[in-house]
Amino acid sequence: MLLALNQLAPEPNQALLSAKESPLTYLKFFQRRAVSSFAAFGDVDFAGQDVLDLGCGLGANLVHILTLGARRLTALDIDSTQIERTQSVIASCHPDLSPRIQFVAANAARMPFADESFDALVSADTFEHVADLRGSLWECARVLRPGGHLYAYFPPFYAPWGAHMINWIWLPWCQVFFSETTILNVARQLDKEGRSVNSQLPPATRLDLQAGNSIPFVNHLTLCRFRRVVNDIPSWRIVRTRLLPPGWRAGQWLSRLLRPLTWIPLLQEMFTAKAVFVLRKETGA
Repeated sequence: MLLALNQLAPEPNQALLSAKESPLTYLKFFQRRAVSSFAAFGDVDFAGQDVLDLGCGLGANLVHILTLGARRLTALDIDSTQIERTQSVIASCHPDLSPRIQFVAANAARMPFADESFDALVSADTFEHVADLRGSLWECARVLRPGGHLYAYFPPFYAPWGAHMINWIWLPWCQVFFSETTILNVARQLDKEGRSVNSQLPPATRLDLQAGNSIPFVNHLTLCRFRRVVNDIPSWRIVRTRLLPPGWRAGQWLSRLLRPLTWIPLLQEMFTAKAVFVLRKETGA
């Protein structure tokens, strides 16, 4: 059934799929998106600040963070190979900015930085991937200076594309209507037959489904769980929350129609396409 429905479903985001053709096209695509993404935080000014981009990936937001005035930018990712690719692309496309960025390969739950090393932290589409969310948020509090802010956004697991299976499955909310075992079996079959987007991508942006019956790219993060973990860490205070519905970036009529559903507990888990949080580290915490 999922195979049949997937064949009927339209491609959800052809621009995003095209962006994955190479690390360079990926970087350029997200550079264009960075302005609207960061606007969701409200007024952000990194002037003269030391900023950490947690889970920088292929460098989607590095250039924009520097344009917001960051004095020094540290880009951290757990994947050393990805760090090398990102460093190379940035050096090639932005040789003037490259010297202002330090690239570090490390686990977010065990960062190699001294206490209170940064004025601000950015976590863009990262917290839904980390294996140890609680440990990562404790580490973020440790390396952030008192009064500093953590700017974070992520799609909840039950969002339309929250399963991160867009390289294979074009049916929104597939993880709600089908088991993960079924989703992975269909995705592996599409890969084997060369009919998935993933099977046509270069190694640098291709994803590995691995073995097992659980989607390997995500930690099944929900809004409820994120709030609970944050509230359990004394250092953090949530100072801003925005729950953005599907189509929010383009201001589509459907987005305006769905927005009230993001205000309703439980339903907001499904109808929040992007959860935006600004956390502040309390002075003396």
